[in-house]
Amino acid sequence: MKREYWIVILLAVIIAVLLGFLFWPSNKSQAPTTTNTQPTVGIQITMPKENDWVSSPLEISGAVSGSGWAGYEGQVGSVKLLDSNGKELANGVLTATTDWTKLPTTFDTTLTFDPGTSEIGQLVFKNENPSGDPSKEKEYTLPIKFALGK
Repeated sequence: MKREYWIVILLAVIIAVLLGFLFWPSNKSQAPTTTNTQPTVGIQITMPKENDWVSSPLEISGAVSGSGWAGYEGQVGSVKLLDSNGKELANGVLTATTDWTKLPTTFDTTLTFDPGTSEIGQLVFKNENPSGDPSKEKEYTLPIKFALGK
């Protein structure tokens, strides 16, 4: 009987130690992680970057990699350039530069515009949605700054 008693106690101690390792909070300081300021939404903009100073003509490039962003008939979506008041300054088609049937698909486009007196704006990217289903529409906004005479 004593032997069985000690085996039960030993098993209980082992289980408690294992649970302690699993649930005990770690006091170790972790190395800082770098965060991408651009969330992963199926589209990655290579150029320009968030809050970059831009001027006309503006070359835009990037890639789509799923999550509702894909190619169709050689394009992967569209982009609009808006000023700080929401006025559309330019728009363009995101033309696939690699095979649009395979992900990731890279793209580019060039916008020509006059920012007027606006100092800030945004690029609004929309996915290619051949189904027309509103639930499949995706949008990504990238803030930019206009290089007025800079």
